[in-house]
Amino acid sequence: MTRHSQIADDTARKATRFGMVLLLLSATVFQRFGLGSADFALSFSLISVYLLLVIAALAGSLSVSKTRSLLYLAGVGVALTSFLFNGQRSSFPSLLLLLLIYLPFVFLLKEHSLAESDGEWLWQQFSRLALFFACCGIFQFFAQFVIHSPLLFDITSLVPEALRNSGTFNTVISVGSVNKANGFFFREPSGFSFFMALALLSEAVTQRRLPRLACYGLALLLTYSGTGILVLLIGTCYPLGRKTVLRLGAVACVGALVFGLLGDSLNLSVTVDRLGEFDNARSSGYIRYIAPGRLVAELLDSDSWSAWVGHGPGTIFRTVREYEFHDPTWAKLLFEYGLLGFLLFVALFAFALRRTAIPMQLRASLFWAWLVTGGHLLSPEQNYLTLALMGLLPLSARLSDTANPEPSLSEDDQLVAADEGLHA
Repeated sequence: MTRHSQIADDTARKATRFGMVLLLLSATVFQRFGLGSADFALSFSLISVYLLLVIAALAGSLSVSKTRSLLYLAGVGVALTSFLFNGQRSSFPSLLLLLLIYLPFVFLLKEHSLAESDGEWLWQQFSRLALFFACCGIFQFFAQFVIHSPLLFDITSLVPEALRNSGTFNTVISVGSVNKANGFFFREPSGFSFFMALALLSEAVTQRRLPRLACYGLALLLTYSGTGILVLLIGTCYPLGRKTVLRLGAVACVGALVFGLLGDSLNLSVTVDRLGEFDNARSSGYIRYIAPGRLVAELLDSDSWSAWVGHGPGTIFRTVREYEFHDPTWAKLLFEYGLLGFLLFVALFAFALRRTAIPMQLRASLFWAWLVTGGHLLSPEQNYLTLALMGLLPLSARLSDTANPEPSLSEDDQLVAADEGLHA
């Protein structure tokens, strides 16, 4: 390799790194930012992902996954069919947003586009960012006892209206006389809770540094959110096998110990008491997890075509019922795009997580968090956090020093990588 080509490769790698870091920051630090109006704004993460694709293409680092392209095109076909079959009930902006959000999922980076060890480099950036957020959340929670400014939990008023992201969020949520930690930058405590759970899992299966584990764990507790706990439990279940029960038992023991030591001082009974929410039709747990199932069961096959292609883009919240419900990804997919749309978009997302040398705990957590923990189908931040941490990485990406080390790519995996377009 000549010196000129070496400089060109280093420049391309630095440019791709810049785009990837920008995408990671846009899905976290800049969640509140967008371009547009109060009714609709293009989120900064949606802009950043297309900027990254342009940078990677110019740097020669971009490749196309054949499998994901076919899944995306088939999903587009079902979405358009649903839009046409349901006529005026459908929302064209909702359809367009769906197609824009998931188009980047057909791309991935070529091997060594970021570093000699692409996965190692990327997850190191994630770990540093997670530690920063954890410290912010812990400081934020305890600072509220001496700093009484509303800006400690919600900085939306500091963002110019022309640069604000659209949407309504529960940014400031109180627990008795205190507010839940939201990490300062996250729009909801539940989003911060998920991020801390993912950071806790990644640290547990890689470096296992006790100070960081303790920091992530404390920050997770201060969110008082069930989202992170659910993701943590899901991640602990993997890889599925005889040791699953042992791992869950260990987590339960640690949880009981933490509750015994800190339960009274941090009022952790508030989080534990939320387990009873599923019986209360007015509770968050019921609205998020039970009511959507009722809605889908009652109306999925209300028309001759709706079971297969759904009721049309954007129709789930136009449905009036006698009970309140949320729109988790699985319910929105089934209701608006039917069984065919559900299978295709879930498969597209699952294939974006196909990294055999990255611990299953992380892949499973990202998948189930997207599918069941909230209305993430049209959430650029949640989708592009997954894309940044996993979906854009080469199939050869791996993490070393894990608690459950996995081998390098086998010959079969290399054939799959070639089919995905990695060596194109």
